[in-house]
Amino acid sequence: MYEDRIRLLEHIVYANFGSAVGEIASLLLTRGSLPFTHLLRLSHLPPAQIHSSLLILSLHSLLYHSESETSGKLIELYEIADVALERRIRGALFVDLAREDDANKGQGMDVAVEGIWREGMRRKEEIVDEVARGLWETVQSDTMAAVDDWAAAIVPAVAVNGKGKGKAKAKGKGLITSFAEAKAAANKMVARAVRDGFLSIVTPGSQISPMSLEIKWEEELRLSIKGLPSNKELKDLKETLKHKRSEWLEEERERAQGRGYGQEKKKKSRHRGLELDLETEQEALPTLPKDAFFRINVERFHIRWRSQLIYEYGLERYNVEVAEVLKAILSIAEKEVEDMAEVVSRPITVNEIFTVLNSLPSPPDLSRCFPTKTPNTTWKPPKGTAEVVSEICRVLGCEDDFNLDQSRAFLSLAGGGDGVMAKWAVNYGPLGSGMKRALVEALILDKEGTEAVRCWRILDAKGKLEEKHLARLAFLPVKDAREVLGRLSASALIEQQEVPRSADRAPSRTFFLWYVDYPKVVASLLDHLYKSLANVQAQKSYQLQEYRGLVEKRERSDVRLDPEGLLSQGDKENARRLDDKLEALTTAEMRIDRDLFVLKELDPW
Repeated sequence: MYEDRIRLLEHIVYANFGSAVGEIASLLLTRGSLPFTHLLRLSHLPPAQIHSSLLILSLHSLLYHSESETSGKLIELYEIADVALERRIRGALFVDLAREDDANKGQGMDVAVEGIWREGMRRKEEIVDEVARGLWETVQSDTMAAVDDWAAAIVPAVAVNGKGKGKAKAKGKGLITSFAEAKAAANKMVARAVRDGFLSIVTPGSQISPMSLEIKWEEELRLSIKGLPSNKELKDLKETLKHKRSEWLEEERERAQGRGYGQEKKKKSRHRGLELDLETEQEALPTLPKDAFFRINVERFHIRWRSQLIYEYGLERYNVEVAEVLKAILSIAEKEVEDMAEVVSRPITVNEIFTVLNSLPSPPDLSRCFPTKTPNTTWKPPKGTAEVVSEICRVLGCEDDFNLDQSRAFLSLAGGGDGVMAKWAVNYGPLGSGMKRALVEALILDKEGTEAVRCWRILDAKGKLEEKHLARLAFLPVKDAREVLGRLSASALIEQQEVPRSADRAPSRTFFLWYVDYPKVVASLLDHLYKSLANVQAQKSYQLQEYRGLVEKRERSDVRLDPEGLLSQGDKENARRLDDKLEALTTAEMRIDRDLFVLKELDPW
């Protein structure tokens, strides 16, 4: 694990859970899996506080449990879930994605996500009560605002014609008229969120370390082999272990969706809206177990975030109308994608895309995508909307440039025929790889300049080159090319290989070839991003500590009610200065985290 990444994770724990939990997490991050006795010996905390710290980490799904046999005794080991801990900084993003979800818009899913992110795993009753209270308070505030609007408008209305038409409008504004109805709506929202994969049930397997589980399986499989294993037996062992891992992950996914509690698996259960009407969708809501705990399914939010990034990437390459068609395709495809590692989505018909576009509040005008007249006689402009959608899919699939560069294709043809009868699938694999490479080039451009990224692209495309050959290809003097290569090498963006012409390996009789080691480049950029993100977290902690008195004063209940009257002019200036600094640091944190997501999550294969 990177040193800067450990520093970042320690900052996250201290900022979210305090010093006691931070001390335990720091020990587990730096020393790996530890039993309780070692934690008691290494830390300065009493046993009860260590228990509480471990419980807090477990409630937030940040701690793995495993068992190890030592001298015939089973010892429980604790291990930090470093990947889940790294994703703690995306809590606000997940709340925004839940708020923007079309199926749960206005139903309080953002309140449920925020509550679980803040308090940890929760029971269904706790989630429903919190969401119902939020819905009921919103309804009451909307009702009071409607009554105020009606009171302001009823007097002139009565003065004109003696009729108060605004009253009926105010009464019919809210659909929820009681707290019981708000609770029923919250129950439906939780069931819909579990069905769509935004919330999942906490299973025992989700608290077990995957690495220790694989080690246990491998030991069991090796015991079944008598004597020294041959190469064929080792190969079969790896295949069996891989198959067992995939089966275990599928079973855990089924349990997390509530299908392990006496419910049958429904094929294509997430494909809604295009094949099912509203009544069938309501009947398809799952029955959730009463005693289960629920947590946020980060994978589902990552899939939604990936769709947004792909849409923005398409908006940069094409026009707005093509991007809107791509957004509709992504909204259809992501409903049945359960894992970020899936390379290709299911086939999507042009009719499905057309239906989604027509269901939008303001459908895009696709007639502006293509010219009505063109000097190219071999290409006829599409006439109907379905033909325009089909032609846009061909453009997104790079069918218009004779498939010369499929790495830039958003879609791939998945059968069904030609034209409006064709079916298209989203290329998550090649598309994620292309977005990752584009980000790497953008980071090199920002860090080293235009000449550096030009030389890097040439080395990445051509392979190993000498500096004179590279200088000719990059249209640079040899002296400038040598300086660029030195900067790229110092940043670990390129590597050097020596090819001696004699046995003494004298520099004068040695070729020095330069090349790009792409995995090492990505690792170097990840280390740089982790360092930047850790520095941002440290700066935020420093600013909060610097203005600690003002922060504590603003947190008082009386100051919250009347900040203008209880804060002095100097406090107001300091508060404005602190808010500006925190906003700038938060913006930088979000941008760095987006780059981390692209480098780590979009190309996991």
